[in-house]
Formats: sequence, structure tokens, C-alpha cells
Amino acid sequence: MKKLKNIAVAVSLVVLGIAVSSRIVNAQESETFDFARAYEDYVFTLDTYNDAHSEYVLARAQFLQAGTLVSQTKARESTAAMLIARDNVVITYLTALRLRLAEAENVSDGTKQGLYNRMDSEIDWYQNHRDRISSAGSLSDLVSDSKEAESRFKTVQSVAYEVLVTIPTGKVGVLRSQLDSNVDAVRAKISEIRASGSNFDVSLIDRWTLEIDNKIVRSLDKEIEAQTQSASLFKTPGLNSYNSVIFKLQESLQFMREGNDFMKEIIRTLRST
Repeated sequence: MKKLKNIAVAVSLVVLGIAVSSRIVNAQESETFDFARAYEDYVFTLDTYNDAHSEYVLARAQFLQAGTLVSQTKARESTAAMLIARDNVVITYLTALRLRLAEAENVSDGTKQGLYNRMDSEIDWYQNHRDRISSAGSLSDLVSDSKEAESRFKTVQSVAYEVLVTIPTGKVGVLRSQLDSNVDAVRAKISEIRASGSNFDVSLIDRWTLEIDNKIVRSLDKEIEAQTQSASLFKTPGLNSYNSVIFKLQESLQFMREGNDFMKEIIRTLRST
């Protein structure tokens, strides 16, 4: 399940320096099923899958070596348990991702709903697949079930990576909007100072605001590059393509950080007037 591990790495990581994970809480601390609770479920099911996979590997090796009916039965039971646990990982992962998307800023309701629908469809598929595994009559049937789930996982990857790109893109947009608003406020203050007849020279601050404008434009350019790369990622999902998109968003964020540094300098200067 290398692909499953690749797609799972971003649920609790810090993306673009923006925390995407909530504080993990114990079940008794929160009665609300939110991202933190869903993430706990995901971690638990992933641990369960890892244990089941270890049991499966051992049982398979024993069956291949012994070839007895007892070892065959054990291999079938271990394989079924592993496949059920694997489906549960996908289900809880998508559930956590869905709830994280619900918390995302600057993502339209239409975009969210479209992604919800796609994730819900995958959750339903894996629940149905999981529930029929126990009825498999042979190892051969289980192998077919496994291949079916692995083939379907390509669809999971597509929607998961789209969500994982949509969340930080929305956050970058929020930060840019905040910086734009701060620039507008500074320009209003400059106009106020000029209208007051003050001897304070605002020409330096004017130049700094232009520098911030340039940072904002360059930040937007990087976001557009990320969006262009996203189109390719959504068609052919993969961790390397995802990392390339995130790198562009990190560059976009860096320009805004630089703009914020200029803004702090402007604020310090204005406070001294």
C-alpha cells in the first residue's frame, strides 16, 4: 500500500507554514465529531491496518511454506482482516479530509460541495467493498477484491490531492487579501497625513507600498503557476506532482511574508509620526 501511505502524509502536516491540523483531543474532551476526532479515528485505523498487514505477511509466508489446509485457512482469515482494515483506512482518511475541508477558508460553497460529493461517493464505495469481504470464499476471491480496491484507489487519489491543494490555496488567498487591505489602510493614512499639512515626508512610505504591491503581484503569479500545475496533478495524481504544486504555493507565501515585513516597517514608521 505504498500509494496509500503517500496520499496519507498530508493530513496532519503543516502546509506552507499554515497549520492544517487541529489539536488532537481525547474522545471524552469533545462530543463534537470534528477534524480532530476524525483524525484520531484515522490514526487508530492506520495502526490497526499495520498490525493486520504484519499478520497477513506472516500467515502468507507460512501458507507458502507449509501448504496445509490449516495454513490456508489462516492465510485467508488474515488476508480478509487486512483488506477490511485497509478499506477502513481509506474511509477514515477521506472522512478526516472532508472535515478538514469544512474548516477551510476562502473556498466557495460550490467547490466544497463538489468535493464533498466526490469524497462521499468514495467512502460509500469502500464501505460496500469492506462489508462484502467477509463473504469471500477463497484466497483467489480475496485477491480479486484486493485488486478491485487498488484500482479504485486511483479515484481516491484524484479527489484527495485536489482537496489537499484547495485548502492551502484558499489560505494563501486569505493572507493576500489581508495584505491588500493593510496596503489600502496605509495609503489612506498617507493621504490623511498629506491633507493635514504635516511636514512628515511620506515619500519613503509611498515607495514601500509600491514594493508591497510588487510582492503581492509576484505572489499571485506563483499561485497561478500552482493552479496550472494543479490541472496536471488532478489528471495524473502523484506525490511528486503534489509536492511541485505545494512548492509553488510556498513561493507565493514567501512573497507575502516579505510584503508583511515591509508592512511592519511602515507601521513602525507611521507610529513615530
